[in-house]
Amino acid sequence: MAGLSLQDERGFNQIFKPVGTTPFRASRRYGWFVAEARRLGAHRILELGCGTGEASASVAAGVGAEVVAVDISDGFLARARAAHALPNLRFEKLDLLGDDVGRLGQFDLVFGNGILHHLVLRLDDVLRALHSLSNEGGGLAFIEPNFLNPYCAFIFGTGVGRRFAKLEPDEMAFTPGQLRRALPEAGWRDVSVTTRDFLLPGLPSPLTRPILAVEPALEATPFTRWLAQSHFISARA
Repeated sequence: MAGLSLQDERGFNQIFKPVGTTPFRASRRYGWFVAEARRLGAHRILELGCGTGEASASVAAGVGAEVVAVDISDGFLARARAAHALPNLRFEKLDLLGDDVGRLGQFDLVFGNGILHHLVLRLDDVLRALHSLSNEGGGLAFIEPNFLNPYCAFIFGTGVGRRFAKLEPDEMAFTPGQLRRALPEAGWRDVSVTTRDFLLPGLPSPLTRPILAVEPALEATPFTRWLAQSHFISARA
């Protein structure tokens, strides 16, 4: 994983490089965000932790809404601005828990791809801050790693895995129960946490088709669904 990821200025892995199974895996995740935006009829959308901008660009192109994408990394933001120039998309540097988030206005959807697990020690503050930025009835959509997945359990739950993956010291994957408790406590309602996705990033591309062939069966039964890699999280303000 360490060789398959882009690092931030501090040397921590943050973004998967577009190799092997990663591009297809990413595109279908971006498709889920687009579907959530359409379901809500969102006109203003915020992406938290946009990295190099691929998800926000996909959403901006997919729904035509105004998209504001924020990150704390100057390097990632520079790459995002250089790669994605759309009239309804802008990139801003923002620390959700340190800057004046009110200057961004209100949003119909806040979303992020693998971001909340970087903020687990202040998860309640983060979820409340996102709630404060949401219009009444606005939505939340995040995809986060499942700690019960064997790959995630190794990466996040062992010292050798954490060193190999170059994780931030406080970074940690979630169990579904943690998320189902935290969101209502922060004011969110209609919370849904669905565990799915058996396509790991960075695998050889020829494995994509076989994994997709067995994935529906694995996701259809509770005996194997809990082993999937990610939680797809939605809620309403």
